[in-house]
Amino acid sequence: MLAPKAQYNLGDAKKYFKEHLAVGDYYAEGQSIPGHWFGQGAADLGLNGITNSDEFARLCENLHPQTGERLTLRQKSTRTEMSADGKERETANRRVFYDFTFSPPKSVSIAALVGDDVRIVEAHEQAVTLAMNQLQTYAATRVRKNDQCTDRTTGNLVAAVFRHDTSRALDPHLHTHCIVFNATFDSVEQQWKALQNHEMFAAQKFVENVYYHELTRELVKHGYQIENKPRGDFEIKGVAPELIEKFSKRHREIDQKTRELLAREPEKADGNIAAIRENIAHKERPRKIRDLGLEKLQTVWAGQMTSVEKASLNHLIMEKPPVLVPDIKVVEQAVVWA
Repeated sequence: MLAPKAQYNLGDAKKYFKEHLAVGDYYAEGQSIPGHWFGQGAADLGLNGITNSDEFARLCENLHPQTGERLTLRQKSTRTEMSADGKERETANRRVFYDFTFSPPKSVSIAALVGDDVRIVEAHEQAVTLAMNQLQTYAATRVRKNDQCTDRTTGNLVAAVFRHDTSRALDPHLHTHCIVFNATFDSVEQQWKALQNHEMFAAQKFVENVYYHELTRELVKHGYQIENKPRGDFEIKGVAPELIEKFSKRHREIDQKTRELLAREPEKADGNIAAIRENIAHKERPRKIRDLGLEKLQTVWAGQMTSVEKASLNHLIMEKPPVLVPDIKVVEQAVVWA
């Protein structure tokens, strides 16, 4: 799954790095999670390797990470809008960054983290990189000079990537946050400008499928079998639905809180339920647990499983993975096979 979310609040953006991105959903025995820079825009700004907090904070403030000078021209951070009660109020206007989060199906997280197959984690990271390369091609900026009102493709992003491995309920949940800053370099005007996200959001489903395709290709290569689902994603064959449900506690928590909210405010039932769930997921989070590493979590997960469930994880991989090289002679056959 690919889920994007915009961050408008500068203070929350900086806090997000320190309290979530750099530590994940538990405190891994005092260790931080090293993010890394991604994108042609990041390279153009002299950013490479591990993401540090000072560079991240400067970009949040719309400053050049090396010189501290203003990066993009637009700096107005608030706008006046009319609230539901008819009163004017100040609200955030500048998007600080976008959080594009890539998550595999739950069975993949279980096989990778509970089954302790590091090859799946590597496949996930490889798939995220490939998908982000595709997303970058849709980066654009607005053109408003000489009475123009168009968008211009820039093809470069400034992003920081962080991989996490649990949900807030401490279930196995492999996922990667790709923090895309609101800046891109316009090579025509030779300046940094605000990022236009329209085409990136329009391509969201395509980018998600690029991620899924690369991930499943690697899973099959490593001997796993795939079951496609009607909703457009997949699961690893052999991971029992009961086990998936067992390790989906956070999902159930959000479902329950959504039901409670709609019971209190039934008028919202006709609204955007997905947005309501997303808001609950971000605002109603349990406290993090300190001094808990992945090895301890794997012990906790093992304690929640039956002997049959444990044995099933040991038999997910086929002895001889299938060779996906079809005998294709015409275009129509290629389309059917794809």
